[in-house]
Amino acid sequence: MKRIVFLMVLFCGFNAAMAQEPAAKTYTGAEIQFDKTVLNLGELNLGDVKETYFTFTNIGKKPLILDDVIISCDCTEIDWPKAPTMPGQSAKIKVKYTAKNSGSINKWATVLSNAETDRVILKIKGKVN
Repeated sequence: MKRIVFLMVLFCGFNAAMAQEPAAKTYTGAEIQFDKTVLNLGELNLGDVKETYFTFTNIGKKPLILDDVIISCDCTEIDWPKAPTMPGQSAKIKVKYTAKNSGSINKWATVLSNAETDRVILKIKGKVN
């Protein structure tokens, strides 16, 4: 009987420990968080130019500096803030896409920064008629 009670207490304790929410990660340096990592441009016609933004926030404790944003094609222009983004502040990466070829849009941009997550891949998708 004592074994059964012991096993029940052990089992209940294990279940209670597993049900706990994981603690939120605490960042000691800069950390970047995007509102979305996939940008859908929708349907465009050949020759259309679409301008939009990826918005990010520095959720870390130190200033966030974007070192570079590497794009996958010459049909996309990227402009990013060169000044540091302070903790708790948000900023935008401007995306300007020119529809040069018909078909599916599957592009990407790699954001390099001093954040603890130092590399983030953003996707740009849509369709050109």
